[in-house]
Amino acid sequence: MPVSEPSRTTLRGDSGPGRSRRSGPWRWFCDLPLAARGLIILAAVFGSFCLFFAEENWRGRHAWENCRRDLEARGVELDWTKFAPPPVPDEQNFAMTPFLAPLFDFNPKPRAPGQPLWRDMAAHDRAVNFAVALLPSNEKGELPATIFAGRFTDLAGALAALRNRTNSVSTQTAPDRTQTATALLSELEQYNGVLEELRAASKRPECRFNVEYDAEDPISIMLPHYIVLQRVSRVLQVRASAELALGKTDAAFADTELMLYLAGAIRNEPFLIAGMAGGTMLKRTALIIWEGLAERKWSEAQLASLQARLATFTPLKSLDLGLKAERAAFGNAAFRYIRNHKNALRDLVSSDQAPNSLAYLLAGPSGWLFQEQAVNQRLHDQRILPNFDPAAGRVFPSVVEENKKGLEREFQRSLAWNHTGMSKLLLVNLLRLFQRAAFGQARQDHAIIACALERCRLATGAYPASLDALVPRFLNRVPLDVCDGKPMKYRLQPDGQFVLYGVGWNEKDDGGTMVTTADGSDTEPNQGDWIWPAYPKT
Repeated sequence: MPVSEPSRTTLRGDSGPGRSRRSGPWRWFCDLPLAARGLIILAAVFGSFCLFFAEENWRGRHAWENCRRDLEARGVELDWTKFAPPPVPDEQNFAMTPFLAPLFDFNPKPRAPGQPLWRDMAAHDRAVNFAVALLPSNEKGELPATIFAGRFTDLAGALAALRNRTNSVSTQTAPDRTQTATALLSELEQYNGVLEELRAASKRPECRFNVEYDAEDPISIMLPHYIVLQRVSRVLQVRASAELALGKTDAAFADTELMLYLAGAIRNEPFLIAGMAGGTMLKRTALIIWEGLAERKWSEAQLASLQARLATFTPLKSLDLGLKAERAAFGNAAFRYIRNHKNALRDLVSSDQAPNSLAYLLAGPSGWLFQEQAVNQRLHDQRILPNFDPAAGRVFPSVVEENKKGLEREFQRSLAWNHTGMSKLLLVNLLRLFQRAAFGQARQDHAIIACALERCRLATGAYPASLDALVPRFLNRVPLDVCDGKPMKYRLQPDGQFVLYGVGWNEKDDGGTMVTTADGSDTEPNQGDWIWPAYPKT
């Protein structure tokens, strides 16, 4: 049977779906040897990767440059070193007293293999381990929570801790608070030398710890003085409480003043942890002030002095300083360091803080780090700054909670695709600081008002009917509630006592109801009102 013309045409490869593989634009490629074709394919894939990396690198740098220009136009300081306090002559510097100076007396770089960081390790260890029995840290270096919920300092527990530490023959606690206080003051004498040295050094006009503000990597900066000051503050708290129990009010007042000084010594340091450490020391101080008020031990002059000293602390402005410095240090300097030191990123990827969640940055284009930096700054603007107004002394709890949910939504999406891995590492814990700072501000305001109320009682024989009656004789102004911006809640009780509180994190007036944690050990900040604890009935 003769072959039809269409069939012959198809078989020749001239046209149609059955044409030869060697026809058309790919004929030259198909005619190449298999090895050559493989090399071309590899070259094409490699070229695509190069184009992808080049495009992503350009896009990342472009995104960061646009972000940086915008930040600078708005006056955002991105130079971390600008936040360093100015140097202070040693003879004027509280931090250079012999007990504290070794904490930042490092051996010069480069250090020899095995050479310790500090010149005088014995002096360093003496400071770091000061009164460790009274305030031990866990395996992570964390200190136990400081409790302020209307209970006196546990003197018996402090005495037992000291006796166990010092291998005293007897670990039996004294039968009542007065005898316990007497025994405790005896045990605390071992710390008198350091405390008197610090008291004398507190007369110096300045305080600047020699932190390595010029470190290329801000993550590497060591801050050993916070735990030391916390432990000194704890010793002073226990001693002041014992002194109040024994009627040694002047001694207790002097120790309380030193506690306030220690809390203030770090308030200008540009670290968020400085605000946290200072806030904890102020919490201990507020407890001692409360104890003196509960037992009506403070004099009018002492109360006026405590009021004035407390008013110098501004927790929200300290938080603002820390956030601005954090933005420059970890939102700029740390990114620059990581870009310049590939091993730094590898160490970060393998660390406990970010176990492999940032591994995509090791394999991806260098421009991705620029993208991460730009996103970090954007989220700082969108999710961090709107949460408070430090100048007005306000925190906005509902805004904080909404931004917390917003960040959670951001981090539930692909970290690599959205360039949010570094932000998850750097920003996720910042929102917790707003509640902590707000609670500290409320407690401080309550302490100031409580001192003014006691001054009024000493002068008139009774607490006033309203807080407005304290102005101007006992208060310059009545502090507003940090959470809702309205006047503090206050009312007299039938027994002549008073209730003083703010609405707290739920922004709702619960009538002065305080909610405690499940174990009853402390105030639950998310529920109920934030109150000044009632004084025990005598």
